[in-house]
Amino acid sequence: MSQNNTFNRLKKSSTVFFGLILGLLVSSDVLAECALAEGYKLPNGVVFDEHCEFDGELAPVIKGSKYGFIDKQGVIKIPTQYDFPIAFVEGLASVHKDNLSGYINMQGEVVIPLKYSLTYPFEDGLAVVVVDNRRGVIDKQGQIIIPIMYDDLMGFNEGLSAVENEGKYGYIDINNKLVIPYEYDSTISFTEGLAAVEKNEKFGFIDRLNNIVIPIEYYSVTWFSGGLAVVNNDDKFMIINRSNQVVKELDYAMVFPFINGLALVYDNGKHGFIDKNGDVAIELDYDDIPFIDPFKDGTAYVKKDGEWFYINRQGKRVEKNFKSNEKLKKALS
Repeated sequence: MSQNNTFNRLKKSSTVFFGLILGLLVSSDVLAECALAEGYKLPNGVVFDEHCEFDGELAPVIKGSKYGFIDKQGVIKIPTQYDFPIAFVEGLASVHKDNLSGYINMQGEVVIPLKYSLTYPFEDGLAVVVVDNRRGVIDKQGQIIIPIMYDDLMGFNEGLSAVENEGKYGYIDINNKLVIPYEYDSTISFTEGLAAVEKNEKFGFIDRLNNIVIPIEYYSVTWFSGGLAVVNNDDKFMIINRSNQVVKELDYAMVFPFINGLALVYDNGKHGFIDKNGDVAIELDYDDIPFIDPFKDGTAYVKKDGEWFYINRQGKRVEKNFKSNEKLKKALS
């Protein structure tokens, strides 16, 4: 499971990640751009989905309150009949209709029947599904890989998935074998061989053998990225390495996880970025910087003096014009 999905799926994010992060998180989908081929227009009554993005020549659209898909010539290829926003991932889209969920292919054919309470997008050929508030995992043929039996199931990353049973979390492997017992109050997925876990309102890290690699003593932690994590103790942020050595103490009001080699920081009403040494990489000159996988494509979206624009990793302004910028501004307002 990707870092962003891990981030989104955290059940107790207010304690695992600095409280405010999820409130500031805006999906990178709002940066997506949708436009028909030149000379074509949308049919009457049809509008692009707010999180629109063409995938395989199709993009989600809405008519009334129902969702479907359109091609770049404005032809509706999949009728607007589904209840929730949908997108194709690994060739399949999770769809919801008449209180049931399943999957369709890009021809609009139902390939996994709509029989679940809720379905999630596929990742690496597997998807989490829900029936009566219980979670399990299926493959692209609809075969049950992990029985639908868990109170929570985060999806597999590095061969293991965190699962919840009667209020406690452990980890299972792809064969549904419990390899780390139910002893934690919350967890996140493994990243770089380590997973953050919570006990008694404190956080630390374990390895895949359930050895405590970093003591469960921190007020909050992030995932590891590039061998580093950001932790907080007594309202003091620090960068640590895998040996729990402090790389640098930080003097900011908020420090986000490292993403693409840089960490977003906030202090005194201004935003900027630090590098893996904890040094300022981009000055705290900006009024707002959304946490949306910054610099994934080499740029980050920033706001200064009331204007939104893009910067590169050197903090230089670059020209880049997404038609959907207005949607992002609205989402951030």
